[in-house]
Amino acid sequence: MSQHDDVDIGGTIDRLEEIAETLEDGEVGLETAKELREEADEKLTVLRDTLDVGDGDIIEIDGDELDEETAE
Repeated sequence: MSQHDDVDIGGTIDRLEEIAETLEDGEVGLETAKELREEADEKLTVLRDTLDVGDGDIIEIDGDELDEETAE
């Protein structure tokens, strides 16, 4: 199990959107903006690592096949 298996992808994306909105508003100081930028960079790195499938094959499964697999 990798260190990124427990990443809340939706929550991380929501936080990145919050950071982007805060920075776009332009109402934060330079130090806060720098801290938010660093947080966003870290979260983006984690997301990239989590979503990276490398050279793995993508297999398309339709709904019927998925139902059959879970029934077994």
